[in-house]
Amino acid sequence: MTRLLTTAEAADYLRRAPSTLERLAYTGKGPHYVGGGKGNPRLYRIEDLNTWLAEQTEQAKAAQ
Repeated sequence: MTRLLTTAEAADYLRRAPSTLERLAYTGKGPHYVGGGKGNPRLYRIEDLNTWLAEQTEQAKAAQ
């Protein structure tokens, strides 16, 4: 079974502030998550965090 991380845990994993991760989720520019409906916390799969990080790295390299 895949371990799910809370927003705070995912932010720590990504070395970002939880508020940054929440803003990215709100704008649709952050990593994929599950949950997040009324009263339910957003939960993140480590695989999705790693994929998002890789995409950010590729975009940064392309912009150079």
